[in-house]
Amino acid sequence: MITTLSAHAPSPEPDRRALLVQRAFSLTGIVPLGAFLLLHVAINARALHGHAAFVDAAHAVRQIPALAIVEAAVVYVPLAIHGAIGAWMVATRRNLARPSPYPRGVGITVRATGIVVAAFLVMHLPELRFYSPRVHLEGGELATRLDADLSSLSFGVPWRGLAYLLGTACATFHFAAGCWGAFAMTERARASTRRRRWAAWVLTALGALMWLTLADVVVFRATGAPLFGESPEPSSTRPCP
Repeated sequence: MITTLSAHAPSPEPDRRALLVQRAFSLTGIVPLGAFLLLHVAINARALHGHAAFVDAAHAVRQIPALAIVEAAVVYVPLAIHGAIGAWMVATRRNLARPSPYPRGVGITVRATGIVVAAFLVMHLPELRFYSPRVHLEGGELATRLDADLSSLSFGVPWRGLAYLLGTACATFHFAAGCWGAFAMTERARASTRRRRWAAWVLTALGALMWLTLADVVVFRATGAPLFGESPEPSSTRPCP
């Protein structure tokens, strides 16, 4: 992906109005999806340090003033706008900026992962964030529900756990590629192939790190053992505070 992205140089004279709309479309995806992913990585990674650490992290988020308003303004509304524009682009097979900063294969993958991310959020949010009207699951309840969902089997296969692995992989790729695309359309990036190449390397590494962390948590919740390192000490063996 890095070689293909960095080798493709966007046109130095894109349509200005289309470029502004494309940047707005990128920002409504990059900012909320980035916030969503980074917060999930930060909170869920705490589970790898034990149940109490995860509960404390989830509780800290609950203390954010006007949390529901912040979530709506920073995450849900921008994502809804981004998703609506993206759905229009997929349906009409149009690009807001011409030419696209992506090679054809990468552009198709970005759109395909966007569709998967939208489907994943439709599955993920109602069962955890919008589990019940006016109810926000506490850290312990959230951990129990995640453990039950991700470890559930159907015909001997953990389908939901696999869905989470796929969904998080698509989300991190879509985020990293979206960040690269937004950067590639700037004057600074157009002027230097080297900058685009370095941006591709950095964002690929960031996306990979985020996904490996989330995959580690998914496997840990599904099996009780993380992909990397040792299992955290069970909460039942911890001394009373």
